Amino acid sequence: MIYKYKVKNSRKNKSLAASVPLDTWYKTPLGRYLIEQLSEKLDNFLATSFGYFALAVGCHDQAAEVLQGCRVKHVFRLGGTGKNYDVQMDGISYPVASDSTDLVVLLHALSQSRDPHAILREVNRVLIPDGKLVIIDFNPVSLWGLRHLFQSWLDDAPWAGHYYTAHRLNDWARLLGFEPLHHFHCGHVLPLNYQKLILKSRIMSKFLERWFNFSSALNVLVFEKKTIPLTPIRKQWVKRQIIPPNIVRPTVGRDMKYDR
Repeated sequence: MIYKYKVKNSRKNKSLAASVPLDTWYKTPLGRYLIEQLSEKLDNFLATSFGYFALAVGCHDQAAEVLQGCRVKHVFRLGGTGKNYDVQMDGISYPVASDSTDLVVLLHALSQSRDPHAILREVNRVLIPDGKLVIIDFNPVSLWGLRHLFQSWLDDAPWAGHYYTAHRLNDWARLLGFEPLHHFHCGHVLPLNYQKLILKSRIMSKFLERWFNFSSALNVLVFEKKTIPLTPIRKQWVKRQIIPPNIVRPTVGRDMKYDR
């Protein structure tokens, strides 16, 4: 049984508005192709991820499809207004207890937010020690990034929002204590939403993945939350020699007279 919560935050909504939502664009032929490739890339990782609770933030329908092979017992989708979200919220703060979540998947949540650092801090708060974080976002070092450079003003998905490099995302995660585990490149296809061209790109994708792997449409980064345990330092007490009471202490120097 799934419960729905309405959580309001006093802070302003930090999401970037787009005339065409990203989850709607993912239902196009090009979006469907990327989701299929993404599911294949994450199958092995999700099949070996265990726990009790997982959170998926962003693109509710696509997040549910990607996490189908997840071995975590309970998966909840967080987002704004919408019937398909398990937890509806306004703002950045997650209505989740600290140190309670085993896995968090951010599906374009950073690129669609005006404050990605606040999202990462919330993820760091809710994750348990050794919990896993998966960041999925568009790759600016590709033809997709080049088209985003010229068409970001349109405010249409997937060109709206920010494209962050994998290096920058790694730096942000490392500052919070996350350790990088994997970096997958996903979706070696031209950024043109035509069915016939996509079918031809399937043949060319193997060549691009082999020789131009860095130019994929999506960056998939996997991190692990590391915590430094506090080791108590024992106080080194000064060792004193205890003299048994039956031994007479020397009296040299205490009113002792010497013969001259």
